[in-house]
Amino acid sequence: MSHFLNIAIISAPLSDNPRLLTKPIFYQILLLAFFATLSSLCAQDSDFAPVGAKWYYRQISSNYPYPEEYRLVEVTSEEVFQGQLCRKIVGLTGCGLPSVSQVFTRNDSVFFWSSYTAKFQLLYDFRASVGSSWLIDGLGIGPSGDSLRVFVDSLSQIIVNNDTLKVWHTTNFGCYDWGDEIIEKLGNNYFLSPSLCLCENGPSGIRCYIDQFSDYHFVSYPCDTTILISGTNEVSFTNSIRVLPNPFQERVTISFQDALDECFFLLYDQMGRLVREVPLAFGITELETAALPKGLYFWQVSAAGELVKSGKVVKIE
Repeated sequence: MSHFLNIAIISAPLSDNPRLLTKPIFYQILLLAFFATLSSLCAQDSDFAPVGAKWYYRQISSNYPYPEEYRLVEVTSEEVFQGQLCRKIVGLTGCGLPSVSQVFTRNDSVFFWSSYTAKFQLLYDFRASVGSSWLIDGLGIGPSGDSLRVFVDSLSQIIVNNDTLKVWHTTNFGCYDWGDEIIEKLGNNYFLSPSLCLCENGPSGIRCYIDQFSDYHFVSYPCDTTILISGTNEVSFTNSIRVLPNPFQERVTISFQDALDECFFLLYDQMGRLVREVPLAFGITELETAALPKGLYFWQVSAAGELVKSGKVVKIE
């Protein structure tokens, strides 16, 4: 409302003073002010998931030698869906939101269409303050698999390409894998939407975000790179490695039944940071994990600097 009030004030009658603007110049300024206001309003609507936006996420291949691939999620178009002007997002996993989803933003909140509840549900609340929470409902069917509660633990900021972005540090409660940070404009640092726990071949953290005005890289290599790890280890080695229990709490047990030189177990968090490393010997090795926060972790077993096997486990309370 205030934008149009400003325009009305600008269009007040001109004075007869010849030093003031002439009518043609005045109307040009009026039109420029109108389009600038309209552009500002559109920019506010397009702040999250504008048409053409692309997210690149890490994704470990399920095939040997388990290279790190990428998953591309993008906004392809804008369309009216269920009476609401929405952005169409493709590339999601289908383990939470469907691989083609419709979302819209209103008052700094992002909503998605749930086919389970047949209505729009809240996905992101970019107004949330420390200590507050919101419920993501309509993710699935059943009392234990249809919702995710997100709690805001703290707030901070990061600087990416000279842009200062707000960060919500969160804790999640529900049977879904999601990261522990939500970044302004980008969404969750793990994946755009929650995924069911242990969803096979799921994403594991953001590499890049690109739209018409922004180009954010969180890795030092091209966004669409596939990282191959060469080696001569046989696939039979992978059958003798087991990581239990899953989910885990205070410790992880690695069962290793092959004699390989310089063998190590490495545990990474959702952002790819190494949080535990331990040498492996034939038999059973235990790794203390009580101090780790709950969430999704990725592990690798390497021998002589070459990847032998990888997987993921979930830490619970």
